[in-house]
Amino acid sequence: MSIPWNETNAAHLYRRAAFGGTPAEIAQATGQGLTGAVDFLVNYQGISNAAMDQKITALGLDLTTTQGIARWFIARMIYSARPLEERMTWFWHDHWATAISKVQDQEYMLRQNKLMRSYAVGNFAKFALDMSKDPAMLIWLDNRSSVKEHPNENYGRELLELFTLGQGHYSELDVASSARAFTGWGLDRQTRMFIFRSTQHDYSSKDFLGRVGTLDGGDIISIATGEFAHAQLIAAKAFSYFAYEYPEQDVVDRFAQIYLDGKTEIKPLVRAILTSDEMYSSKAIWGRVKSPIDHTIMSTRQLLIDSDARAASGTLSVQGEYPFNPPDVSGWPTGLTWINSGTLLSRMNYANTLLTGFDPVKFAAGVTVTTAAALVDLYLTRLGPLPVDANTRTRLISYVSADGSLPAGAALTAKQRGLVHMILSLPDWQLN
Repeated sequence: MSIPWNETNAAHLYRRAAFGGTPAEIAQATGQGLTGAVDFLVNYQGISNAAMDQKITALGLDLTTTQGIARWFIARMIYSARPLEERMTWFWHDHWATAISKVQDQEYMLRQNKLMRSYAVGNFAKFALDMSKDPAMLIWLDNRSSVKEHPNENYGRELLELFTLGQGHYSELDVASSARAFTGWGLDRQTRMFIFRSTQHDYSSKDFLGRVGTLDGGDIISIATGEFAHAQLIAAKAFSYFAYEYPEQDVVDRFAQIYLDGKTEIKPLVRAILTSDEMYSSKAIWGRVKSPIDHTIMSTRQLLIDSDARAASGTLSVQGEYPFNPPDVSGWPTGLTWINSGTLLSRMNYANTLLTGFDPVKFAAGVTVTTAAALVDLYLTRLGPLPVDANTRTRLISYVSADGSLPAGAALTAKQRGLVHMILSLPDWQLN
């Protein structure tokens, strides 16, 4: 299939890879072409984030509090000039799901977040090794207390089940060997850093996935990340995140091979997914439910709201997808789990809150409209492009004006704000 590159597909790319695009970003991406737009997103290392840093500094956040670090992360997602970096940081936060509710240390959680960002599109095997030494993870899965006399299997098991191989690709012997390999990997209370306590490490022979020897944690990671099952897990998870859930096996295997050929480098995998036919298929476009993070960050970004992330933090807490506090080690749910009467009301309330900072002139910059129909089409385009049925479009036009003409002055401003609230409350806009 030859992918037609247009505003619709550019906007889809930015919804999935960048928390939604502003009009300027979508125009730029449309002009760049598919490969140019994707390369711009994935090769972000040279792009300055100075403006975002200044914005966040001005907020004066207290990073010793959970709300402070949550607002810090939310603000990054809203204002980053390197949006895929934040997208992938959130992806890894869900993958290595670690919660402040147990860690109880904001500095450790912030350090883990920065580690995730540093490996956003980096090498997974190296990432896994560093994550195994991360203080928040050592607390979260109890490996700081794992010693040769009493190996704690929590981290060794989740490393295999959730982080590298997936269910069905390891045995209980492999779990036990993994746990023994990570004994002595602890946390120094004085330095607040990882420490290897050699006297507490099990140096005896271990049998892991058919390899026998005096294996340590680094060996376990090296062996596990070399398995095709690992490549399948990462490929399926990344593909589901960007394109559509429950990908076909041949699709998973194709991207798994790209990942293995790249020696567990994430960037080639992400680039391959974002330039694939599947990414722009009918199964992908508007084919997923917006999670609370998607809904909150996209609406803020696409409406060009100058946000301090306070209201966003509040609505995410209510809806259950709060940064730094996933429900368990498997991360957050997806899909229709996020849609019920309570969450829909919270979404509508957040949209209403955003309207206090919404500037219709700024939003419509560069476009002049003279009819109610043209105004509705402009808003549907800049908040999508959102494909709605003819009846929905007619109702939106009738809301703006009974006779098709535009109101004037304050009445027009009020109608524009009401129009935004109506669009963000549509079932169509709850999709991504």
